[in-house]
Amino acid sequence: MMKKNFVFPFLSALLIIFFSCKNPERKKTNFQNYLKNTNWIVDSGGLMTPDGEKTYDLSKRIDTAVIFNFHAVNFLDEEKFKSYDAWQCGNDCFTEVHGRYYFTEANQIKMEVDSIRKSEFCDVPTQIFKPSKEMFFNLVKEKEKLQLVRK
Repeated sequence: MMKKNFVFPFLSALLIIFFSCKNPERKKTNFQNYLKNTNWIVDSGGLMTPDGEKTYDLSKRIDTAVIFNFHAVNFLDEEKFKSYDAWQCGNDCFTEVHGRYYFTEANQIKMEVDSIRKSEFCDVPTQIFKPSKEMFFNLVKEKEKLQLVRK
C-alpha cells in the first residue's frame, strides 16, 4: 500500500517537471499580419540588430528596381524575417540577421534575433543567440512606407 501511495505523487512530479522544462510555445495572436511575404528597403536605420537604431524607415521593395548599396528586411512568412545588406563591388563582407517576429498588438511586433551571419570574405564567425535577443517595435504605416520605432 505504501508503494502505491508513493508511486502516484512521484510520477505526477516527474510529469510536472518534464512539461515545465519544455520551451514555452508562442501564443498565436489574432492580429492581422500585413508584413507576411513582404520585402522592404531600409531607407534609414541600417541592419535590424538588437543593438541597432531606435527608428527604421522602410519603403516597399519593387523587384524591378535596380538598387546598389542598401540595407533590407524581408518578412519571409508568418514568423521568420531576414535583414541583410548588399553592396557594389569592392565590399566583400555581407551581413545577414535571421530571426522570428510576431505581432503583440495590432501595431506592435516582437522580433527575436536568432543569429547574425557574416559571409564572403568576413573573418567573423556567425553569432548564434540562445536565448534569442528580443526587440520590440511600434509600427507606423503610412501608404507604402513603414516606420519601426523601438520600444
